[in-house]
Amino acid sequence: MGKTILEVKDFSFTYNQAINKVLDHVNFRVDRGSFFCIIGANGSGKSTLCNSLVGLIPHYFSGEMEGGIRVDGMDVRKSSIGELSQKIGLVFQNPFNQLSYTAGTVAEELAYGLGNRGVPGKVMQEKIEHMAQLMRIDDVLSKNPTELSGGQVQRVALGSVFILDPEILVLDECTTQLDPLGAEEIFEIVKKINGSGVTVIVVDHDMERVASYADEVLVLSGGRAVKIGSPRSVFTDPELEQYGVNPPEYVKISDMLRKKGYTNRETAITEDQSIQMVKEALKG
Repeated sequence: MGKTILEVKDFSFTYNQAINKVLDHVNFRVDRGSFFCIIGANGSGKSTLCNSLVGLIPHYFSGEMEGGIRVDGMDVRKSSIGELSQKIGLVFQNPFNQLSYTAGTVAEELAYGLGNRGVPGKVMQEKIEHMAQLMRIDDVLSKNPTELSGGQVQRVALGSVFILDPEILVLDECTTQLDPLGAEEIFEIVKKINGSGVTVIVVDHDMERVASYADEVLVLSGGRAVKIGSPRSVFTDPELEQYGVNPPEYVKISDMLRKKGYTNRETAITEDQSIQMVKEALKG
């Protein structure tokens, strides 16, 4: 990590027919190999930002765009979506929007993008088998994607993007179809992908999860990047709630313990830190 792989510079966007900017002079950088999380209240511009990072804005969604985005040196405005897809992939909030609806089986769905790139059959089969095991969908490879549960489709959607070997993986609240256990399993898979060197950019609403996984956190509010920093610096900021974001419950627990004099440890932002703090308080 340490070398910038994605840079957003003074970026603004206004949809056609809209009056106000959805994104307003946003600036940030993402380090290669990092796990970068974007948080914010509903309507803060998170999905629009995801669409901008992968080139759907301005190549698919039209509007007025200012500033720029560079993906591993490529100017999003000047590069086609096809060119950008060699570097960066997006998993949509609704996984059913990810399906091609041309594939009769999950295996064919996973192969769809590979086929478009002319990947040889033997290599394609190896990639499908590996991806099915990684996403834990090897038991549904012969099923029609439209007959799967929401959680299974979520895994297929993630697999169909990651099988193309992007250097950057963008996930826009990709656990909406899952129960808490299923969501945690997906994040464990994503963390494993991140551990292999892939840069991960995640929009998520679960602050406990963000605190556990993120290297860096960006807070969006009203289309502006109002704060960026480590999970600790973001979640211990007393001004965070004014942006419509509540810190993890662990922050409140540890603050309460400190105020009552049970501990002098720094604020806990994860479950493990909070448990350790409570144990020490109980010991007196």
